[in-house]
Amino acid sequence: MATRTRISALTVLAALLMSTISFYAVAQDTACDRSPETFKLKIKVRDNTPTKVVKGLFGWNADTLNVCRGDTIEWKVNDKEFFIEFPGDTPFDKKKKNSSNGKVTTTVRSDAERGVSYKYDIGIDGGGVLDPIIIVDN
Repeated sequence: MATRTRISALTVLAALLMSTISFYAVAQDTACDRSPETFKLKIKVRDNTPTKVVKGLFGWNADTLNVCRGDTIEWKVNDKEFFIEFPGDTPFDKKKKNSSNGKVTTTVRSDAERGVSYKYDIGIDGGGVLDPIIIVDN
């Protein structure tokens, strides 16, 4: 009886895993078939150097952020002035934006190239630099 229960539990887990993978694949294919979103990001700082970009209530890692055309991104650093700068191409209207009151807000251009990774720098005035990535999804 215990063997039959284990097999049934494994079958259920396998089915659940497969449906989760299928859902994830569909969600990735249609990631931008939605209304524009606003991503509120917080930049973690140690010794005047940005160390990580996080989002959400639980501080999920956002060093790589997938966005869609029309999405708005808001970066925030507590008690520091900073800048966002793209050394190469940018999905935004400007390559460099300086913070105002510890915040930078910008929107992904409607003609931003899709499927491209955009490396950018987050710099703290008088401190170090972090180089996360933004990917504009299809």
